[in-house]
Amino acid sequence: MVLDSIEHVPEHQKVVETLGAQWGIWGAFFIAVVCLIALPAKRSLLPVEWEILGVSGALGLGLAGYEIWRRRNRTVLVKDGEGIAVFRKGRLDLTVAPGEIKQVKAGLPLMLKVGAGLGMCAAIFTAIGMMGLLRDKKGIADNLIILFMGFTCWASLIAAAWTRFSCAHLRVPIKGGRLLVEETVLVPSSRLKELFP
Repeated sequence: MVLDSIEHVPEHQKVVETLGAQWGIWGAFFIAVVCLIALPAKRSLLPVEWEILGVSGALGLGLAGYEIWRRRNRTVLVKDGEGIAVFRKGRLDLTVAPGEIKQVKAGLPLMLKVGAGLGMCAAIFTAIGMMGLLRDKKGIADNLIILFMGFTCWASLIAAAWTRFSCAHLRVPIKGGRLLVEETVLVPSSRLKELFP
């Protein structure tokens, strides 16, 4: 019988949700944009630059904040006799039968579209940024933003591939959910047998 608080569950029994880094990757990009526009400015910024700074700063802080919040509030699954206990925010949310949790996979066509789009953007922005840095010595900040966009797309592509191929995507019910009745929880594929022997 699993206790109602996650602190009382032995560490080796916890299957902790693993998370991709998409929110953090894009949050870091928008924060880098703010730094590259604001820090080297030796003149007063134009109104459009202030708008870009405001939107980028809000997006960057919002995405980074969400990344921190979700890492502190991971879902934990624990095998509990014939059932699986679902812990959210450190407390037992519900216990479900293994059949109530469904494993899903993103379709290959969708993954290829996302991967091809990110890969193409990564290659284009990286090439444009590098060429701009080599040719234009005055627009360094602009070219660095373009180059960082390329690096961000590469990082996003790697993170998407990692979550697709090394994690199992489980649809886990939510107790009393009003907007959502289930959530997608990623767990390491190597730990699936602990939940579903």
